[in-house]
Amino acid sequence: MLEADLLPGRATRAGTRRFASRFPTLSGHFRTPDGLALSSIGLGTRPGEPNGADDLLYRAAVPRALECGLNVVDTAPSYRMQTSERALGASLRRLLAEGKVARDEVYVISKGGYLTPDPDRVRTSREARRYLIETYVESGLVDPEAVVGGNHSLDPAFLRDQIGRSRSNLGLATIDLYCVQDPELHLMAKGPDEFRRLLTRVLETLEEAVAEGTIAAYGLSTWHGLLLPHTERGHLSLVECLELALDVGGADHHLRAVQLPYSVAMGEAGGLPSQFGPEGRAPVLETLRDTGTAVFASVPLMRGRAVRGLPDFVRESFPDLATDAQCALQFVRSTPGVTTVLVGMRQLHHIDENAALAGHAPADEKVIRNLFELALR
Repeated sequence: MLEADLLPGRATRAGTRRFASRFPTLSGHFRTPDGLALSSIGLGTRPGEPNGADDLLYRAAVPRALECGLNVVDTAPSYRMQTSERALGASLRRLLAEGKVARDEVYVISKGGYLTPDPDRVRTSREARRYLIETYVESGLVDPEAVVGGNHSLDPAFLRDQIGRSRSNLGLATIDLYCVQDPELHLMAKGPDEFRRLLTRVLETLEEAVAEGTIAAYGLSTWHGLLLPHTERGHLSLVECLELALDVGGADHHLRAVQLPYSVAMGEAGGLPSQFGPEGRAPVLETLRDTGTAVFASVPLMRGRAVRGLPDFVRESFPDLATDAQCALQFVRSTPGVTTVLVGMRQLHHIDENAALAGHAPADEKVIRNLFELALR
């Protein structure tokens, strides 16, 4: 898509609060990190196959999610080989053209790190490999010696290219939050000193993108890096990341969010003291509390396992909820420090079921603490 065809604008305080004002009965549903009103449940777009029926499902899912009061949407080129971004973008542009939502009311997250083929141009694994070599290696965007795991790069030139591809896929001039995907892979492969130099270059690139207006803020999307104890290889230190952001961007740096896994079965972010904070060792969520950093919790349903039977003590902690999925999501969205729980949803009845949770106030913090205590017995 040409630059001139990209839709201008970004999520703003005024816009997101306008959106939230249309749902006055949803007590505790909207949170305001950095002043933006973000829904406690967001639409994830990772599940499914490229193109086909799943494209149509996601195009229908976006308007239903917005109708239910969900104004956070999460995607990436690596989700369904770029087709999730494209389906999300097509649906958003239609809604904006029809005046059903305003651009400044919707918070769009994307991310980069994985070399991803274009399904419109490849049909076989051999074609996919050839596409990646021609597009990224032979073009000079990626140094093959710096690639980790065969398909992951944090080369600044590659990230600039990926921001442009995501903007084109989405049809949006500005991505509200752009996350660096799984940076701990490079930490494990290269060691702390080289990783620190690499992350500095990455943050410089992202601050430049903010200044250019192609992204509004950036974050870290991790799997295990923030959850590993400091004694283990691959431990990603929040304090060091924030210090680097301060060095690169000053007091007004734009490292505004983290995305990490958190669920009833993977509760390390809330219970494992993996980080060093102002008061010593503490869990990630405690370390980030009161910093204004948005926290987006991923895989809250454990890729579907949570809907096939939660322990009785979890169900009993949320007696007013109807389903296991709602109980699992309530645990996550009620944990102090979590801004939004991101749920992969493409079936309308799943959106209706999960979004109905927004009508319930978050559980008391004591309920969450008690669940951690019960789990440790």
